[in-house]
Amino acid sequence: MQAYPDLLVGLDKPDDAAVWRLDAQRALVVTTDFFTPVVDDPYDYGSIAAANSISDIYAMAAYRSWR
Repeated sequence: MQAYPDLLVGLDKPDDAAVWRLDAQRALVVTTDFFTPVVDDPYDYGSIAAANSISDIYAMAAYRSWR
């Protein structure tokens, strides 16, 4: 028996993000980045971090649910 039955994609194979089932029709795609942007400006830092996270989510073929 799997320890986390709602974990659809985890660490068993290299992937860009984890996918956790919320209910029968929705899942949450979660990503973390351990490589921090090397910039001094807070705005640039946030922009780079957001772009990295969003690219990981799109790599998992995820999309927003509030179309």
